[in-house]
Amino acid sequence: MQVLMSNNISAQQTQLNTQSSSKPERPQGPPPPGSTPPGLEKAVSTLTEEQQADISSMLSALTPEQHESLKLALDELKPMAETLSKDDMGDVFLTTLTEIANTSTENDISNTIDIYA
Repeated sequence: MQVLMSNNISAQQTQLNTQSSSKPERPQGPPPPGSTPPGLEKAVSTLTEEQQADISSMLSALTPEQHESLKLALDELKPMAETLSKDDMGDVFLTTLTEIANTSTENDISNTIDIYA
């Protein structure tokens, strides 16, 4: 009886170890400033070094509101991700990020002009 119980415990521990190692650990919270959002690393790596540097620079300069806009835009694009190549995904991400960074910059400039006018 005691041997049977010991075997059951060993089998359960093995099952738990197998289940816990099957899922990759993901970092909690948003990515560090300037880093590519999770899941887009391979797509961004297909871009030129200059484009990758631009992406890093733009991501580092985003305000919290711009980060939220980027997250919402990427969430809307998720359904398309399965049908796009990595090259196309990289281009779409760069275009989306550029639009968000430029739109917010233009709004900041117009607000500054309105304040001092």
